[in-house]
Amino acid sequence: MSVNLASIAPDLPRPITLFPRMTTAQFEQLPDSEYTLELLNGEVIMAARPRLDRIGFQFRLARLIEDWIRPRRLGLQFQEPEVRLQEGWTPVPDIAFVATPNAQRLTPERIVGPPELMVEILSPTTETTDRGKKFVEYAKAGVPWYWIVDLDAATLEEYEGVGGAFTNVVTVPFAQPFAPRVFPGLTIDLASLP
Repeated sequence: MSVNLASIAPDLPRPITLFPRMTTAQFEQLPDSEYTLELLNGEVIMAARPRLDRIGFQFRLARLIEDWIRPRRLGLQFQEPEVRLQEGWTPVPDIAFVATPNAQRLTPERIVGPPELMVEILSPTTETTDRGKKFVEYAKAGVPWYWIVDLDAATLEEYEGVGGAFTNVVTVPFAQPFAPRVFPGLTIDLASLP
């Protein structure tokens, strides 16, 4: 079945549900789309295209992480990968990092199982989901580190996953250096990324 998603929601001011219920196997058979499609609790959600400032920040943060992990052979990072966490949950985080010891979680199509780090950069259309459904599900799935970046507030929140919940939050304003606990020794100048 071919779906012209642009005809459904050309300007897409908020995420919309395309299909009421779908299994992970059905979701993985959907055709490629110019929109971001996620499977959240069995619902296929289509998100709006991100703002340019968000795209630029994501690219620069991902490049910085890549420059840190590659020479140290710590693992691989991906921008907007599908991540199959469990049945009915295949989110698409803005950035994900999989450590070398967990490389078996990588397939040519997606990450299967929790990455060591998931990063979401908030937008007006995704904030409720990123702080709500995804926050809860990432913790339950065993994601060790979750970063929420708020460009409007110029802050990064770093959460540590412990026992199926996120705790030990560190909130860093862009004006201060950020030392991510998942990458000991790395210091990020957040103010240089927007």
